[in-house]
Amino acid sequence: MTDVDKPAKRPMSRRRKCYLTALGLAGLFGGILGAWMQVAQSGGSASDLAMLSNGPLPTNFAIGASIIWVVGMILSLILYHRSVDDHEERAYLWAGTAAWYTITLAGPTWWVLHRASLAPTPDLMLVFVGALAVNLLVWLWLKYR
Repeated sequence: MTDVDKPAKRPMSRRRKCYLTALGLAGLFGGILGAWMQVAQSGGSASDLAMLSNGPLPTNFAIGASIIWVVGMILSLILYHRSVDDHEERAYLWAGTAAWYTITLAGPTWWVLHRASLAPTPDLMLVFVGALAVNLLVWLWLKYR
């Protein structure tokens, strides 16, 4: 098959470019924060995963990371919501609902069990990561089923 026989590629739509930009920005901000946090963590070995640690962090990192997180999320979410279609929006909303249910079930349950000395101290980041995992799984299932 020669190049002449190949079908021409359609140019990427504006909506698709916006969608990929939103995902790319979110990944970029997350990657920067994760790498910066790993480098900035104190009191642990370099092989420890900083995102699941409760060790102290430098003040400059905490302020900078908070600003990058909020600004990055706002920009990424605005671009994302401007680019998604009805099908993906529905998957996103159900995934978010499932993640919220995960938090509302796990958080208070863990807290009550801890208060009765039946569980260790609740770890907000662990609950958050669990909710993100539920969000991702539900979103993937609804988007690609």
